[in-house]
Amino acid sequence: MNLEFFVPSNRTTKAGKPAPLDGLNELVSSERNGFGAGNSKKRKNGLNAQNACHVAMRESGWACPNSKCRVTLTFVETSRRRDPDNIFGGAKFILDGITKPRAGKMFGAGAIEDDSQKWIDLDFGPILVDRDRPGCIVSIETLGD
Repeated sequence: MNLEFFVPSNRTTKAGKPAPLDGLNELVSSERNGFGAGNSKKRKNGLNAQNACHVAMRESGWACPNSKCRVTLTFVETSRRRDPDNIFGGAKFILDGITKPRAGKMFGAGAIEDDSQKWIDLDFGPILVDRDRPGCIVSIETLGD
C-alpha cells in the first residue's frame, strides 16, 4: 500500500513569489532568536505538512499501518542555490507532521506510527526545481504486514 502527496511551501519572498520550504539554516536561525521562535517555526511547518497529509489520507482511505514504512522525500526548490544539507534539514518538519500525535507533540496526521528508525526507512529523492511550486513530494510505502 502506498500514499503519495505534495506538501506545498508555506513561504513567500518579500516580492510575493513562492519561496522554498524552511531548511536547516532557517531552523537554526529561529532557534538562536529564542526558544519560542524555534518552536513556533517547527509547529507552523509541521502543521503545513499535517494538513497536506490529512487531505491525501482522506482521498486515498489510508490508515496508519502497524508496520515499518519507507518514506521518500523529494524536495522541490525554486533554484539550485541552496546546499543539499540545508534542504534536507526540512525533513524534520515533514516527518513530524505525518507521524501520530503523542504527548508533548499535539499535532501530526497519523500516516505513520513514528519517525524513529524502528518505524521508517528514510530515503531522499533527487532535488527538483520548479520556480512556481516549491515544496516536497512525500511517498510512503508499507514494508511489512
